[in-house]
Amino acid sequence: MRRFAKFWRDSASLIILARDGAKSNGTSAGCNYKVLVFKRPERTSFMPNAVVFPGGAFDKQDSELQWNKLLSKLNTEPLTRVSGPRPFIFETESSEVLDRNISLRLCAIRETFEELGILLAPSEGDKSKRPGYGTVTEGGKWLDVTSWQKEIHDGRKQLRELCEQINVVPDLSSLYEWSTWITPTILHKKRYETAFFLVALDSLPTVTPEANEVQEYFWDTPENLLKAHETNNIWLTPPQAYELKRLSYLQDIEHVVSFARTKRVGKGTTPLCPVAFAVSDGVVLALPGDELYPKNYDYVTEHSNASQYSNLTVEELRHKASLLHRLELVGKMHAKGFHQTVPALEDHLHLAGDNRYRATL
Repeated sequence: MRRFAKFWRDSASLIILARDGAKSNGTSAGCNYKVLVFKRPERTSFMPNAVVFPGGAFDKQDSELQWNKLLSKLNTEPLTRVSGPRPFIFETESSEVLDRNISLRLCAIRETFEELGILLAPSEGDKSKRPGYGTVTEGGKWLDVTSWQKEIHDGRKQLRELCEQINVVPDLSSLYEWSTWITPTILHKKRYETAFFLVALDSLPTVTPEANEVQEYFWDTPENLLKAHETNNIWLTPPQAYELKRLSYLQDIEHVVSFARTKRVGKGTTPLCPVAFAVSDGVVLALPGDELYPKNYDYVTEHSNASQYSNLTVEELRHKASLLHRLELVGKMHAKGFHQTVPALEDHLHLAGDNRYRATL
């Protein structure tokens, strides 16, 4: 049994960016890319009505060694060379399964196809792939997307079988390790450790939503999605809001790709497991580096001082600290405040936009 298996399930999620319009650099007109998100159905047991990135639970098919018949070591071996922090989810159990750096990417690709019909895999001989960008195999006479979605979702077929049949290979090298989130202990009944990956596309792909999992989908800029969240038109869960917030400071997709390829490769990720503190007007989610974050936190213990600041407002509690890395929530896990005064972990994007590396791009 995997470590912490009794506390949470493993999953993978994919942040998909797609160039919007002309292939020019970002201009004063604003962001030149959009992000793909979808709304979960109301009947969903976990986070109903939330607007999320595609993704879902890890499945044993994602780690089967049979994938090695399709995958080239030349492409997969570099993905396993990571010198930075490795969250629990990236720990490979044995030599009888794929390395987790590979299988988690396969999970993200599979779930994205199941939910939205986007198959991140270049066709054989496809010469259109741009360095750093992902490639999508579009549906047609030789790929019945809807049929394969249902077959894979219902467990009658596997993604590997689809790839073998239409002679494509999952575009693993274009998925950049982005972050890892662990559901906080306040949601102890259903917790996940989720590996987030990022992929950039040169154009908007065709989307085929799966009716049982997707209420509606939409493409929009990080800034616009955050504005819709702020005005209560959509609800972003804390990880989605956090990732969109730090992406919002980069208006040019080329900058995002350059950052992912040159600054993030091999850096690893420190798990982001929020620790909740109740205040008089909401909830504060402390993250690693924040003064409120417990030292040597084990990710499973519910801290005993969660209510010690209940007489303070979020603003009053914020002003008591100088080292900040937190989300301030109101209502139902609704992020309204984003604060970070400490350096970003592993040279990542900064939640407050202190991206000093940008001068080198």
